[in-house]
Amino acid sequence: MAQSESDRFLALVCRELGAAEAHIVESGDVDEAGDDRELRSSLASGGTVVVTFAEVPEDREATQRRLEMLGSTFDAGGSDSPAAHRSRPPVARSLRDELEALATRAAAVNALVIDANSPVVWGAAVPEGLAAEPPAASSPRLTEDAAAATGGGAQAVSRRALRAVRALPEIAALRKGKHVRCVHGGGAAPLVAHSFAGIYLLVLVFEAPFDELRAERAILDALARVERLVLALPPHDPDPTQGAGAMAMRRRR
Repeated sequence: MAQSESDRFLALVCRELGAAEAHIVESGDVDEAGDDRELRSSLASGGTVVVTFAEVPEDREATQRRLEMLGSTFDAGGSDSPAAHRSRPPVARSLRDELEALATRAAAVNALVIDANSPVVWGAAVPEGLAAEPPAASSPRLTEDAAAATGGGAQAVSRRALRAVRALPEIAALRKGKHVRCVHGGGAAPLVAHSFAGIYLLVLVFEAPFDELRAERAILDALARVERLVLALPPHDPDPTQGAGAMAMRRRR
């Protein structure tokens, strides 16, 4: 196991759980008594991750579940071997595959993952156009891009849906730990959005009025898998050219 890989995993755990410290120990070395500020979870191929908080977590059960989900994605024994890299696709690629399958099941033109705290698209079934920087005000591309944003196609409706979701008043409640569910059945940006893991939103984008029941079933079926993959993304920004990494979207002025 390369040290850099374990460091990245532990940094991810601390960041996602708000922990002060995290380390991996042999399962037999874990102090069963522990302390109220500690949580632990077995890793997929052996060992235990022990997480320490500055204070006792407010919701230990929810935090424990998130820790177990993170631990289930980490292979402590063989993730650095060439064979493991060949047999297991990168998390970002797996996330895009899951979003593509979700969009197909829901008859949507796109499926996206964003968060409430930054202008970042963490994954997309159709990422083209979502990572592009908007042109300067003096650029001749400005009129062309504005026209494209009001037209059809996955790129245009995805951008409209992103703006609509980020403008939702419920986003403020999501930042306070509330669950958000939003359905826009018509208008310029038909969409369904469900929150997960505290700050993230899974968004289905449509070009026209859609079957809401079919979309809800598809999201509920995929939500746990999408959450596991999003929480397993590396702490540093993935390469947007891979199609399902961190893709910056500037907020509109």
